[in-house]
Amino acid sequence: MQNYLIANGYNWDGTTTGNKIAKSLATTTDWNTSINAGAIGNDLTTNNQSGFSALPGGYRYRTGYFIDMGAYGFWWTATENDASIAILRYLSFSRDFLNRYYDLKGCGFSVRLVRNQ
Repeated sequence: MQNYLIANGYNWDGTTTGNKIAKSLATTTDWNTSINAGAIGNDLTTNNQSGFSALPGGYRYRTGYFIDMGAYGFWWTATENDASIAILRYLSFSRDFLNRYYDLKGCGFSVRLVRNQ
């Protein structure tokens, strides 16, 4: 998805190189504001060009606390790092790129379901 969006001009500045696709993935509501050029939180009305509608749901820490709602959106990927750690992707209100990270499977991140046709 990341490579497709970049190659097809979904970067916030219209370029087709570099990872600047966060605004095209994020919904036009609920994100914290930012003054950083190209950031999700900078002019929410220009978000969601891809139709992905990513919401800033934050996450559930392994101790059960929910944090970072409004600031971050996290999604599990299908890729494991090992038996207890999996890869995730996340967006930040103050950044312009889609991030990659990993965390313990005991944390609570969102999932995005895709229906096969």
